[in-house]
Amino acid sequence: MSSWTFHEAFGCLWNELHPNGKKVIPKNVATSASLDLLSLPREVASHDIKTIDICHFHLPSIDATFLEELKGALAEADVELVQLLIDSGELCKPDPEASRDQIEIVKRWMEVASQLGATGVRYVPGAATPSAETIGASVKAFRELADFANSLALEPATENFKNMNQLPGTLLEIIDLSERSYGLVADFGNASGPDKYLTLSKLMPRATSIHAWANCDDNGIIDRAEFRHCLEIALDSGFDGPILLLGARPPDAVKHKRGLWQVTNDLWDEVESVFGGTR
Repeated sequence: MSSWTFHEAFGCLWNELHPNGKKVIPKNVATSASLDLLSLPREVASHDIKTIDICHFHLPSIDATFLEELKGALAEADVELVQLLIDSGELCKPDPEASRDQIEIVKRWMEVASQLGATGVRYVPGAATPSAETIGASVKAFRELADFANSLALEPATENFKNMNQLPGTLLEIIDLSERSYGLVADFGNASGPDKYLTLSKLMPRATSIHAWANCDDNGIIDRAEFRHCLEIALDSGFDGPILLLGARPPDAVKHKRGLWQVTNDLWDEVESVFGGTR
């Protein structure tokens, strides 16, 4: 699962890096939180989940003491942190000085991921419109960032997320031109619209993990056939990486009608029905 699944439980906490790189500052102050990040490993482990990723903005602190405490909580619960999801950074800026500032932000979050013992990191080029200039800037940044990630023993990855990476052709072009080894998170929810299945069919042969979203009705009942179809595209493409169960949309139907863990069990049942195996 992903910490994003628990965004509301965290009180919609959203922190960003302070310009000095030594602490985080709130973009959105958490309210009515029913869960904190240190409790997340134990919470998911109690439901037989042993693999998670964490959004950078859910970290309430990047102080070394806190990071060591979170790393210990993961170890105690026997939960693997697959990736730190780095949503900051507009790496596609053609201006070298502006791009340098953005690259340094991502590098700092990579250092945090390394301190947490994460297997890897995920980042994306940004929200600009694809063009020769923005693709070129993204490629240059991806080369440097992959090398930096590798120096920290982290596996770099990107995702079909934000404007630059929405179209699979552009996403794969950036990866290929970077001439570096990149993982790819294929997100069911981000591959929306009439070309959703075509997008997934292009991404899945290169995918190393999945962010699995389902659609649900107003009563929180997931569309099993649609979700299963996405999983079958992955299976037919030879996918064999982790599938992170993010939940269902619209989220209010899940929250008020059925509850997170009921829906998660539904998603898990469908994954097992397509890929086989047991929990």
